[in-house]
Amino acid sequence: MAKYKKHVEWGVRLQHYNLKEGDDLHPRAVLRGTLDVHDLALILEENSRGIYRAADTELIVNQLMSVARDALVDGYALNTPMGRLTPVVRGMWNFNRINPAARAQNQASLSYALSTELKKAFEDPLFHVENSLQRGPFIFDIRDMESGTHNERLTPGGYVFLKGRLLLMNGDSPLRGVELLDAETEEVIHHFPAAELGSMNTRSRLFFRLPKDLPDGTYRLAVSSQCCTKPTPLKEPVRWVDHKVLRVGEEPAEEEDAVR
Repeated sequence: MAKYKKHVEWGVRLQHYNLKEGDDLHPRAVLRGTLDVHDLALILEENSRGIYRAADTELIVNQLMSVARDALVDGYALNTPMGRLTPVVRGMWNFNRINPAARAQNQASLSYALSTELKKAFEDPLFHVENSLQRGPFIFDIRDMESGTHNERLTPGGYVFLKGRLLLMNGDSPLRGVELLDAETEEVIHHFPAAELGSMNTRSRLFFRLPKDLPDGTYRLAVSSQCCTKPTPLKEPVRWVDHKVLRVGEEPAEEEDAVR
């Protein structure tokens, strides 16, 4: 099995912790959305370029989940790539089992433990505080269509699909658009003006094509838009610089490997 390389990188919102006195803040993960089996099957079909048909995958997974559900009800623990599910009994025991109230003190439930792969992926997580009152655009996901990767790579001459919020290029400022930045210096390598971002431009997604002569290296993206929660655009665009580092070309070999 190929080594799993992705690691946790989540946005969080901070809320006051009401159970303790003081100024303690409790972080809550900002969800990108909720996926069901149908969504996952469609993603697999797209990533495999049609090799695994979504309808077939969904049918098989639903059948597999039915078998898994029966196994849990029958008292089996399940080891899966997502983790281990173990049947447990909640509550304190009461020997008066004839009494419904006594029986109600115990509930059948499940305990969950992360799989080895997920434990490694959850190690040393990177969290970014998001301001729920923040104006302007925000990027959730950067998909490189050529490689099929998310938030990892860029392919020269290939298409990039962004998901986020307030990405619509309404308004008339010439500063609107997407910028490709050097990851270290934040120097603007290429500017994609709003007029070049195509008809798929909406509040939640942007679609554009990278230059064919883009050099190897690491990059980040920035988005400037006048989009807001109101029908009319902002007077001036707001710029968002995304923190995700994207690589073009192969990662340089480490010094030890280069010597070999």
